[in-house]
Amino acid sequence: MATVEKSLHVLIACGGTGGHLFPGIAVGEVLKARGHEATLLISEKKIDSLAASGHVGLSFEKMPFLAMPRIYSPKMLPFGIKFLSGLRACKKLIAQNKTQVVLGMGGFTSTAPVIAGKWAKCKTLIHDSNALPGKANRLTARFCDMVLLGFAEAGKFFPKNDTRVTGTPVRTNLRAEAKAGGDDPFAFFKLEPGRKTLLVMGGSQGARGVNEAVTSSLDVLAAQGWQVLHITGPADYQAMHDAYQKTDMVAHAHVAAFCHRMELAYQIADVAIARSGASTLAELAYFGVPSILVPYPFAADDHQTKNAEIFAQTGAGLLIKQSDLNAAVMASVLSDIVALESKYATMKAAARKLSHDDAAERIADIIEELAAQT
Repeated sequence: MATVEKSLHVLIACGGTGGHLFPGIAVGEVLKARGHEATLLISEKKIDSLAASGHVGLSFEKMPFLAMPRIYSPKMLPFGIKFLSGLRACKKLIAQNKTQVVLGMGGFTSTAPVIAGKWAKCKTLIHDSNALPGKANRLTARFCDMVLLGFAEAGKFFPKNDTRVTGTPVRTNLRAEAKAGGDDPFAFFKLEPGRKTLLVMGGSQGARGVNEAVTSSLDVLAAQGWQVLHITGPADYQAMHDAYQKTDMVAHAHVAAFCHRMELAYQIADVAIARSGASTLAELAYFGVPSILVPYPFAADDHQTKNAEIFAQTGAGLLIKQSDLNAAVMASVLSDIVALESKYATMKAAARKLSHDDAAERIADIIEELAAQT
């Protein structure tokens, strides 16, 4: 592999959602550790600012990007104005920093930076985490030297591009803190080491359908001897908290709106019930957690179902539609997963097999490789 002999400046467009932001931050941290400079472009959303505030060693720039509306929508005019404003800002950043490589982590925040990079004769890449790529990435790929994939199954949607499967980077702090050890995860969440632990989560914004299905099943979970670590999201926290208070599960549960120590949560999870966003799946695979996957039914192009199907087909998880999730189904599925130790071990192994532990390092390698060609 070709290597670079001097420090690079890389522009990483990664704002808009946690699924783009955290993998982008992971790549930025690897590049910085190798002596390069990276500027991360984020949106004006609150989640982006909160994430940026926790990574003081990286450089962040807010961009005035909006998601692309329907072509005949009245929102097209403000979208176009914001897009052109972002394009000009990106061109200025590239010129000021003598950027060599532009990496888009997907979504609406990546298109303008990649186009600006192409015009400036930078090497350009896009990363798509999902099994079914979004329309924005398929458009942006036309301006890219290479497309990086979270799942090999997405390659068929980029037939004219040079593609490589890298996996989706897992948050650096999760990997580092999991390896470092230290805190007792059961003590941290005030849960019992001897009980089977069910982790329930729906991403940073929660998942109402999943939350309600779990709380309607608390009597069943208690009868089966489970304890629950339930990350509700802020909107549903009070309702979920109150639901636990009314059952015997209150003594065997930790309910929280957010969890800032997810590496501890994954370490004690025997089974997870979760949405099937690409970053969530990457983390479940990294920690080898068998899962019940409930795709968000309104995700663009139903891409979460496509992601979950890969885990289901390999035996790493089970796919259940939100409309089918109820107390009886949950009791049956959970009982089935843990009934046979050999089957459970097979699910854990299948999850680990889907993990790309060094995804961020692979992407950094490719960035250096492309930069060396210039």
